[in-house]
Amino acid sequence: MSKPRWYRSKYLWLFIIVLIGCGVFAAQQFLASKTDKTSYIFGAVDRGSIVMQVQMTGTLAAVTTVAVGTQVSGTVSQLYADFNSEVKKNQVLAKLDPALFQTQLDQASASVKTSEAILNNDAATIATTKANIEKAKVDVLNSTRKYKMIKELFDEGLETKDDMDSAQATLDSSKASLEAVQSQLTAAQAALKADQARLDQAQANFKNAEVNLEHTIITSPISGTVISRNVDLGQTVAASFSTPTMFTIGEDLTKMQVITNTDEADVGKLKAGMDATFTVDAYTGETFHGKIRQVRLAATTVQNVVTYNAVIDVPNPDMRLKPGMTANVKIEIERADNILRVPNAAIRFKPTLSDTEMAKAFQRAGEDRFYSFYKNQGSQGQGGNQARSQSARAGGTATGSRGSGEGQTARSGQSSSGVSYRGRRTPVWIMGEDKLLRPVVLRLGLTDGVQTQIVDGKLKEGDKIILSAEVAGSTASSTTTRAPGFGGMMGGRGAR
Repeated sequence: MSKPRWYRSKYLWLFIIVLIGCGVFAAQQFLASKTDKTSYIFGAVDRGSIVMQVQMTGTLAAVTTVAVGTQVSGTVSQLYADFNSEVKKNQVLAKLDPALFQTQLDQASASVKTSEAILNNDAATIATTKANIEKAKVDVLNSTRKYKMIKELFDEGLETKDDMDSAQATLDSSKASLEAVQSQLTAAQAALKADQARLDQAQANFKNAEVNLEHTIITSPISGTVISRNVDLGQTVAASFSTPTMFTIGEDLTKMQVITNTDEADVGKLKAGMDATFTVDAYTGETFHGKIRQVRLAATTVQNVVTYNAVIDVPNPDMRLKPGMTANVKIEIERADNILRVPNAAIRFKPTLSDTEMAKAFQRAGEDRFYSFYKNQGSQGQGGNQARSQSARAGGTATGSRGSGEGQTARSGQSSSGVSYRGRRTPVWIMGEDKLLRPVVLRLGLTDGVQTQIVDGKLKEGDKIILSAEVAGSTASSTTTRAPGFGGMMGGRGAR
């Protein structure tokens, strides 16, 4: 009789099935526990200062900058100034070749002399014509006297008809001669006026040629420093359509100004007299100071972005700041010192709890009355809260549409989500000794986009608060982003 084979034993197969079932159950329990556990990143309430600032960029320039050009075209024949030259007002900077303009002046001078000679000839003609008029008047008087005498004799029958007719013709001829000479005087006077106009034109041309010749000498309109020289010796400059710039002169480089482009959202916060600080790339780590002189009303629109210019006066006694440098400007709008601060990441954090669990959490913290308000807020912004919850689970931070950079946040004086926290009551979350989450309701104040002032609330310096969370085994990113400026530390694992 042969022995039964071992794999035919029903008890063995029953044992194997039970063993596999226990393994599957244990694996499910292990995976479930891995999935349900959440890791939290903690920050701390601290005490310090919060400064709300407007940040912008600008360009350094001299307070008074003059572009020196030429009003005439020509070839640069001499240069008397170069880059960084110190010049005085009316000092000669350059000269253009004057030959062409000297020739034009000589021609204009000759035209003036010719016109003056013609005018003198017209005056002589008028004088002669006036003398002829006087002579013609005398002839008319003499002819009139003779005519009257002959007519009297003719009436008495002592003169013939021919003598009478001859006297009449002589009188008519003398009158005609007088009228002709008077017409000549009128023509001579008209010619005199025309020639006087030609003389005036010739004199104007002479003055224009004289001015053009003077413009070949380029002088400085102010005292200052030559910032740039745009021409070289022998170069031809053309002033046909516009005045070419030959030199740029800064009047006093010990007094500079920063011209900034300010976003329209921030321009209402700026006022003349506000203090400003700025840095330049040339002097790393060094801060310069200035004061707002003017916020200009003229708006500039580039790609639908509206900006305004704010002008900041800057002392520059040691001449270290140079025209054209880029200034990274900060203007303090509001400040709070020695206050309790909470990281903004803690304000944005919302745990992924069910409504029942959330109600119990608020009940444990003694904030039952606030929970209904908090729940209504969540229902009104459910979509946004879900997005923030997902971000919190992945350890990220929600950002607004205007950008999440720290510079943008500080510039607007709002949170990184673009929402102002001032006066708002909101919960932050802590881990109790029983490893259960509890909300602490705070009233918030000033924010710089990274930290926010605690105006009222049951937190003290050093208290640990939750900044973000990550769910183990989640399909979301397992990396956690720490809030800027805070050294978050991994806390113990707590069940939801």
